Amino acid sequence: MKKEKSIVEKKSLDWAGAGILIKKAQNPKDLNIQKMIMALSVAFDIPPQGITVLADTPYINKVGLEYAFDRYSDQKGWGHFISKPVELAKSPSDTAVFVTELYSRNGRVICNGYGTASQDSIRMGTIRPFLNEMAETRSQNRCLRKVLSPILYETFVRNIASLSKDQVALVSQASKNFGSVTAEEITYQSGEPEQETMLTEKEMAVLQDFLQRISSAKTQEELKNLGVLIKAGVKVGKFNENQVKFLKEAWVKKSSSLTFKDKK
Repeated sequence: MKKEKSIVEKKSLDWAGAGILIKKAQNPKDLNIQKMIMALSVAFDIPPQGITVLADTPYINKVGLEYAFDRYSDQKGWGHFISKPVELAKSPSDTAVFVTELYSRNGRVICNGYGTASQDSIRMGTIRPFLNEMAETRSQNRCLRKVLSPILYETFVRNIASLSKDQVALVSQASKNFGSVTAEEITYQSGEPEQETMLTEKEMAVLQDFLQRISSAKTQEELKNLGVLIKAGVKVGKFNENQVKFLKEAWVKKSSSLTFKDKK
């Protein structure tokens, strides 16, 4: 007789100790935001690092969604998710389109999510050059939210009783759109002026090759060599001040990503 595999509910974790990993608050507003993050972390049972507050609005970031997916995959019978390009952006004026599909353990598609990215739909300067990567992330987040939002809100209702009155006050308004709001939506709706100079399509075209090479770099050594080439270009006047800023931001972001992967 075949023995059925039992599903054991994972015990809820206490995230209070994880607060030490959060950057020290510099002012009362920062302290209040950190208290909100910790309260939301307990209520929704995801690590504090899975929550980001942007324009005073909290949202679940990629880390939080991936954590929740891993946490509930056994219980829900989820297998894996795959992101595939529908249309790749090959120049700054293109639009990238990705689709992410979530599969059950027996290979059945449970749900999907599409993500698009263009220069007009990205207001964050540090990620504007990475259209394909942004479209992929958006498709993944939208797909995971379809299956995770009901679970997270059920968890919230169950855990709200464990919060203090002060914590309840912090999360009551914040939790309204917590499961569906994204960084892009918050930035787009906030109406806050950008503190940067936009690059023209011609300026972006000059950077495209370097940005693609930075994005595809596999090692710190490869990235370091690209940095040497970029510095050489700066010396001969190949890039203006704003182009140098974009390249530097892209380089630093990629370097941080590689460092994180090396430590895993």
